[in-house]
Amino acid sequence: MRRLPFLILIPILLGLGFSACRPADPTPLPLPTTEHLDLMRTSEALVTQSAKLTQTAQPRIAETPTATALSFPTTIPTIERSPTPAPSPTTSLSDCNRASPGEPFDISIPDDTAMYAGQEFVKTWRLVNSGSCKWTRLYKLVFFSQNPMGAIQEHFLPGEVLPGQAIDLSVTFFAPTAPGSYQSNWMLKDADGNLFGIGFNADAPFYVRIQVTDQATPTPAPTPIITTEP
Repeated sequence: MRRLPFLILIPILLGLGFSACRPADPTPLPLPTTEHLDLMRTSEALVTQSAKLTQTAQPRIAETPTATALSFPTTIPTIERSPTPAPSPTTSLSDCNRASPGEPFDISIPDDTAMYAGQEFVKTWRLVNSGSCKWTRLYKLVFFSQNPMGAIQEHFLPGEVLPGQAIDLSVTFFAPTAPGSYQSNWMLKDADGNLFGIGFNADAPFYVRIQVTDQATPTPAPTPIITTEP
């Protein structure tokens, strides 16, 4: 008799379960009203405006210009330069190498000294280094023009001469055999072969000038020897 109520409850529980699993009746959706339509239009307008603002605020990437290949000529024209004139002793070198007559200038054999034919003599000049360069032992005293009168035509300086210093230069000559006036012009030469001398532009030579007479060289008379008798 105790099992009867349990058996009665089983159909009731099953019915409740089926009723819970059955879907509810669909409720019809309400039709959109004018207010709903206005809200939808406003929402669409706000979304569109927000999208435009977002696109405007985004930074634009600057376009990088593409490099264009330039065409160059195969041969580049050159500008012809005028040749540079070589320095001359009278211009650029005159400030460096310059000589001036010393005091006295003619140490021996003044101008127009009388000489016998073939007579040997030594001419000495005193020169001052009036330039800005030092005269070294590679500088020379050289024959320049007219009559060398039998002299050696190149002589190295005996020592160095600083600017402002003086030096005595000597040359051995031989008087010509024919009578007349003879002159021998000389200049200085630096280590590079540039000639210079005296004068305003340091381009004038210094010289020796003699007068050769037609008289023969006198023969000295013998000195008498006096002897005493015992």
